[in-house]
Amino acid sequence: MALSLAKALKEDGMKVEFLLMSKEGEFLAEAEEHFNVVDLKCNKTYKLPGKLLAYLIKNKPDVLISSFWKLNLCSCLAKVLFPNSKLILWEHSPPSKTPFSPTWLYFFSASVLYQFSSKIVAVSEGVREDIRHYTIGLSDKLVTIYNPITPPKSALLKSCASKTNNPLLIISVGRLEYPKNPELLLEAFALVIRNIPATLLFVGEGSLRKQLEQLCVDLGVEKHVRFYGFSSRPYEQMIEADLFVMSSDFEGLPTTIIEALFCGLPVVSTDCPSGPRELLMDGKYGSLVPVNDKTTLATAIEFELKNRRLPEVQQAAAQRFLPSVVVKQFLVLMN
Repeated sequence: MALSLAKALKEDGMKVEFLLMSKEGEFLAEAEEHFNVVDLKCNKTYKLPGKLLAYLIKNKPDVLISSFWKLNLCSCLAKVLFPNSKLILWEHSPPSKTPFSPTWLYFFSASVLYQFSSKIVAVSEGVREDIRHYTIGLSDKLVTIYNPITPPKSALLKSCASKTNNPLLIISVGRLEYPKNPELLLEAFALVIRNIPATLLFVGEGSLRKQLEQLCVDLGVEKHVRFYGFSSRPYEQMIEADLFVMSSDFEGLPTTIIEALFCGLPVVSTDCPSGPRELLMDGKYGSLVPVNDKTTLATAIEFELKNRRLPEVQQAAAQRFLPSVVVKQFLVLMN
């Protein structure tokens, strides 16, 4: 998300730098290709305010955009001592559902320190409402701006326009971790293939992979399920699929649903907090099902496979997430 926004800001004439606590990450090479990447060499979060303050004093940026709770708190502390830069906090998930930020601690810390920010950007109305509910005095600073998503290249779309998968291909993209609830999707898929020949492809890596592979054996679906692992270019896998499914227990704004829409795919998603209902416009562009209900999830998957949606309609629903659209909203906050 940060890379997509940074590229759009750069195209609009802005000079953009990335500040990293440590110079690492799956997208580091891409960031260094397009931007100056500053390694703060900060191995502990409590050291970050001082490191960040030193950077602000030396470089005097006009705007600092900070993401995630602990880093946002550190940015607010630095802002107190260097008030000349505008500070935009970028919140990607509902605090009440995020395990690494206890709700009571978020309430006290954000209610006090977030006051020093210029604006707080929530990536969905659900995230915005959750922050408003679990803080005091931040309502006037809160604004919703959807994440900027770069669409697939037109050549990639054209190359798969005439795909004929037999059996049909269902895809899930995301970390193989508990909040994503991939076990639920496997259990629903075991019901689906009783009626429809299909293959399930997991794109993503995580601590649950071995457990999921064993569950495939227990459910008798190991011949119908594939694990691709992490992909830095998930469009290449998504574009080949017939259906995208998300089975999460909670989200902030699920990027993968937007990417699936850009690919023209029908979508099935749990109606979890927050994001899926907003993205799919109350079910206009996909099926929404209750959280942790494998039977209803299986029924929705079968419905979408049998009642194909027009790809151009799905793609039109994704246009509001184009970086060129989103960056204009950020520029308004930056003046």
